[in-house]
Amino acid sequence: MNRSHRSPLTWLSAGIVVLVMSAPILWAVITSLKQETLAISFPPTFWPSPATFENFASVLRSETFASDLWNSVIYSLGAVALALVVGVPAGYAAARFEFAGKRALMLTILATSMVPGVALLVPTYILLDGLGLLNNHIVLVVILAARLVPQTIWFIENFVSALPIEVEEAGFIDGASRLEVVWKLVLPLIKPGIAAVAVMGVITTWNDYVTVAVFAPDVAARTLQVALVNQAFDSIGISWSYFMAFAIVASIPVVLLFMVAQRWFVAGLTAGTVKG
Repeated sequence: MNRSHRSPLTWLSAGIVVLVMSAPILWAVITSLKQETLAISFPPTFWPSPATFENFASVLRSETFASDLWNSVIYSLGAVALALVVGVPAGYAAARFEFAGKRALMLTILATSMVPGVALLVPTYILLDGLGLLNNHIVLVVILAARLVPQTIWFIENFVSALPIEVEEAGFIDGASRLEVVWKLVLPLIKPGIAAVAVMGVITTWNDYVTVAVFAPDVAARTLQVALVNQAFDSIGISWSYFMAFAIVASIPVVLLFMVAQRWFVAGLTAGTVKG
């Protein structure tokens, strides 16, 4: 629909939706700028007076903030990288090769992503504890990547299937090998799709709490999300202004990532919708 033909009711409805969706975020920002006495006052005040950034400074001055942030980055990027290394070749093979049981295999891969992660916590914990692999960064990256691989394979399969096969045939005619065709032709053409998968993977792993909390109980191996939730169980109680500031700081990296990669993200999500 052309923008000029959109009715005022459409704009009003869109405005209401945006307001409702952004209200909790706005309230979190306002609370983070309040002193604690003002944050818990009743009746609540809307505007912080005076506004203060001390809560954000306290978050950044936390002794474990740097290590928590580093762990979040390592787990997220490592898991996404590993998932792409496994998922891209598998997705390409699923799109271009025919073999017995292919459909059943693809459905089995999809089914594995439907198993609730919490159902695997106890056996996985017992296994890792017995092997002495709790709080191991590499093990956590592998576990997080394993949860991304099934969806990665399916997404890449759709992106590759949307490419005309003639593109690859032209490469073969010019004497290129299968690996060269994939590396020089296919991957550049599905780059938006790969970016979309990567962004979704980073957001998923960045916000993961249960996996890290269970398999990495050591403070040195925890992430920002675990540290954030731990604030709610502090023995001295919750400081809501500090809690909101922590939540905002923990969200900034993925928000910035989405803003930077938004163009590729949207293009990637629509890349596999039309074949041919």
